[in-house]
Amino acid sequence: MKKITHSVHKNKKILSFTLIPSTTNQVVHFSIPYWIPILSLSIILLTGLYAVGVSKEYIKSQEELNTAQLSLVQLKTENATQAAEISFLKNRSAEIENKLLALNELQNKVLNMVGLEEAAVSSITPPTFLISRSDARNSNSEETLDEDLSSLNNLIEQQTNSMEKLVVDVEKQLKYIDSLPNLRPATGRLSSPYGYRISPISRRREFHSGIDIANTTNTDIVAAGSGIVTFSGYNGGYGKIVMISHGYGYTTVYAHNNKVLVKVGDRVKKGDLIAQMGSTGRSTGPHLHFEIRKDGKHINPKTVLE
Repeated sequence: MKKITHSVHKNKKILSFTLIPSTTNQVVHFSIPYWIPILSLSIILLTGLYAVGVSKEYIKSQEELNTAQLSLVQLKTENATQAAEISFLKNRSAEIENKLLALNELQNKVLNMVGLEEAAVSSITPPTFLISRSDARNSNSEETLDEDLSSLNNLIEQQTNSMEKLVVDVEKQLKYIDSLPNLRPATGRLSSPYGYRISPISRRREFHSGIDIANTTNTDIVAAGSGIVTFSGYNGGYGKIVMISHGYGYTTVYAHNNKVLVKVGDRVKKGDLIAQMGSTGRSTGPHLHFEIRKDGKHINPKTVLE
């Protein structure tokens, strides 16, 4: 194409075009109304502006979508964190409740050991430790709650340790009380006290190392305290005797029996039947000669007997 020419006829408001091809000598003339290119340019321009507007709206929508997705991720993260915190609080509260129950059992054990009624069960309901969602986001509330739980847990552990020590102490004390020979070993009248007296046999002043309880032959004689039988049989002027070692330095002697019902090595409990009253050995009638020795030395039984 060698040349393109056009002319504008203002009166007729048309555009004329002349085409001169390079390969032929034939000249082409054509005209179009003036408004067609203007309309075309207007359409192109409006289309471009519309495309720009749509593009901006799309970008804005994408930004809003991204923001919403980010908010959703944050919300899911917060929910997961809150769920973990609630689970932690439930576990802590359950742990504390179990420790309280164990402490209550120790308390009841002590009460049972000393013959008192059991205490009511102490418990903590896990939901009381749960906090609202708004509080869960407050780090100060979380720290305060965790400090409270830790303080309560420490207090329970201290009380548990104290109670466990108390149980051991009570067990030792009860064992001591059970072993202490403070139970009157036989019924009857006190016919001769502890200390110096005029002997009913020699009629001379002599030391009486125990007390005499007089009653009928074969009256039951029981152990004054729990312990182990260390002697059972005949022993000179004591006649048939039983000796019991109670621990804590205490030993008891039951003399002049008609029958002995235990043997060496037997473990007896306080109140167990061990012999029957008689008048064997150096005796003037059926009675029990009862001695208490502390660390190998005679003591007045009345200072120990209830």
